Amino acid sequence: MNVKASVVVGAAVAMAASLLAGPVAAATAPGWRDFSGPADGYGDLVVINPDSSASFFWGSGAGGLRTHPVYWGEGIGFNHFVPFSDLTGDGCNDLLSRRTNGDLYREEILCSPGMGGQFETSRRLGTGWNQFNVLTSPGDMTGDGRADLIARQATTGDMYLYANDGTGGLKAKGRIGTNWKLYRAVLGAGDLNGDSFGDVLAVDRNDSLWRYDGTAAGTLRPRALVFSNRWATGRNAFVGVGDITGDGQPDLISRNSWGQLLRNTGTGTGTFRSTVKIATGGWDRYKGLF
Repeated sequence: MNVKASVVVGAAVAMAASLLAGPVAAATAPGWRDFSGPADGYGDLVVINPDSSASFFWGSGAGGLRTHPVYWGEGIGFNHFVPFSDLTGDGCNDLLSRRTNGDLYREEILCSPGMGGQFETSRRLGTGWNQFNVLTSPGDMTGDGRADLIARQATTGDMYLYANDGTGGLKAKGRIGTNWKLYRAVLGAGDLNGDSFGDVLAVDRNDSLWRYDGTAAGTLRPRALVFSNRWATGRNAFVGVGDITGDGQPDLISRNSWGQLLRNTGTGTGTFRSTVKIATGGWDRYKGLF
């Protein structure tokens, strides 16, 4: 049985079981970037494979990643992912995906026991999203408890906020910054400083790491230096992966030019601990880490 067929059959079995069991309580919100089934409270990493399909790597809770148990999306052609919150109210976190033609989709991901990370269905949210060279979610930036999307327009470097509309989609964009071209990487990182609002990290051309604290008003506070010049030298991918160490604080993963994975553990005060290697090589085979 192929992957798509197994997912369809699995979803049907899960639906039948739920109908037999009768009414269930409303789903609780899953943890930040937790796609496993059942939810374990740890952040997970999604990658784009060499064939443009996707795989999940589960956060271990001990500072690393487990092997990828789920492979899906063969033949679809992904070129970007945004791990997101539960957009549909089913108790499972969702992904936003951009296809090679620039269309943006909501990917509904199953998280019931034994089915964590399996693809359920796609809903197209819009077209023309190739105009952005940054798409990421920092968490809640509007004070409504729902994660939001931020995007950087490639031509101008302007930053935009797409607030979560609470019905499975996004509100119209609002500009929150100008000329962010000075950064070679921008990533949503979750709540880094403990104020309940999502924060943004950015790597500049001198390889320094900066933090922008989010507010409940959909804006960003002035930047604060996290790591100074040359911290990011030789690193080519950065992911605010959520908590993979089990301490309840969001962590940062990066990849270097040798294909190794590195971790900087979040402290909960907007800073990170020193760099630790968590994988020795081979991660340069993936087209993207998210």
